[in-house]
Order: sequence, then C-alpha cells, then structure tokens
Amino acid sequence: MRLIWIALLMAAFGLPDRERDRAALLAADGAHARSSDFLSAFADDATYLHPGAPLVHGKAAIRAVLADAPGPVTWTPEYADVSDDGTLGYTYGWTHLGDQQGKYLACWRKKGTGPWHVTMYARTRLATGTIPRTDGEEAIAPPVRGRADPHELLAADSAFAANEAVTLGPPAAPMNHGRDAIGATFTDFPADAVLEWAPVSADVAASGDLGCTVGEATITARHSYSKYLTVWKRQADGAWKFVADGGNARPAP
Repeated sequence: MRLIWIALLMAAFGLPDRERDRAALLAADGAHARSSDFLSAFADDATYLHPGAPLVHGKAAIRAVLADAPGPVTWTPEYADVSDDGTLGYTYGWTHLGDQQGKYLACWRKKGTGPWHVTMYARTRLATGTIPRTDGEEAIAPPVRGRADPHELLAADSAFAANEAVTLGPPAAPMNHGRDAIGATFTDFPADAVLEWAPVSADVAASGDLGCTVGEATITARHSYSKYLTVWKRQADGAWKFVADGGNARPAP
C-alpha cells in the first residue's frame, strides 16, 4: 500500500515526465488490483499466460480460462518502469489467494491521454508462503532510443541476452535480481536438458527503448513445455537485453 500512495503523490506533483509516467503506471496497477474485475484493465487483444494452459489470446478467451480457475486472486505491485515516450511499460509484483502467493509480470500500453491497458500478462502458480521483503527500489538506467522494430526484438529474444534483470522464479521464493542470482538458478540444470525457445509475438515502444515478447519453450529430453513473457530494454551500445522475465508451464503439443 505504501508504494501505491507514493505513486499517487508522485503523479500529482511536478516531476520529470518519465518519473510521472512510472508513478501513473504503478498507480494504475494498484487501482487494477483493487478492482472486482481482474480483466477490467486488459486490452481486448491481450495475451495471457495462465499456469498449465496454452497461450491465451483475447479478453473473451481469457475470461473463459479464468472461469474454471480458483479465485479471486489479488495482487500487490512492487515495481514499474516505462518507455521514454510513455506509451509502453511493465510492472511486476505478488499475487495472493488465501494463504497462498505467487508472482506476476505484466506489459502495459497507453494510447495518447487514455488509460493504461494490460497487453501481456504472466503469473506463476500459487504456493503457501509469505512475501519476502525487498531492500528498496531498483536503480533505473536512463532510456536509450532506437528503431521501433519488432523484428529486431524478436531476434534479440532468440539470442536472449541478459543484463541487470529480474526473473520471477518459484512462487514462494524471493525474486531473482541480477545476473549472478539468475545464473544460480541454472546451477543444477541437467546436462542433457537443452532448453529451446521461440518468440511468438513482440511489442515495441515507438521510442524504441523498451519492448515485450511472448514465446514458448521446450526441454525435449525432459518432456517439459513452458511459455514466457520477457521485457527488454535497449542498452547504450544499441543492443537489446532483457530486464524482466517470467512464465509457467503449458500442455504438451
């Protein structure tokens, strides 16, 4: 709740455009969390990554999937960032249902002076636990503009270059912040388990500094199938590197 109030105060006073946009997005996610309709902030053509289900496209299809899911699930936003032009952003945080919790990652779009809408959303499965406390907010690198080319972002997704990023990880564990923490999650990864993935769609801000991709991954040797949502930020050298990533299981093809 404290973060939401800070966001509202920041949005109300004269702050640099990007900070004001970040505060507005965090406030929008907080308002969404208080809504009785989970899909109220979703775009009509949104993509949803529900644990154990295939990729779901469109609000009507998402509503049908959620009709059979336990709920209602509530959530607490932890972090938000936006593109330099203020039209694309992402948030992540914690989901809750009774004594269970999980995590979520969402990409948002805003057209003109209209409201923010969720265009891509992924959450982990739920597990019993409490929210680990974080030590303050992450440092935010300045934006680096470039071409708003989805094909360029899809190519970066195929290469999957990492920077100082965050991954959601297991539902009841802290989020993995930074290259070392993310790398440690692969320490016990079996030698015969080759992870293959392919992006399905991409969305890039017109300023060319921030983008999101959705795709599917497979570990054939382990008969493991998953899907993912990744947020990308352009670096000072012009390259795309991911800054947030989350996903969950999907059915076998």
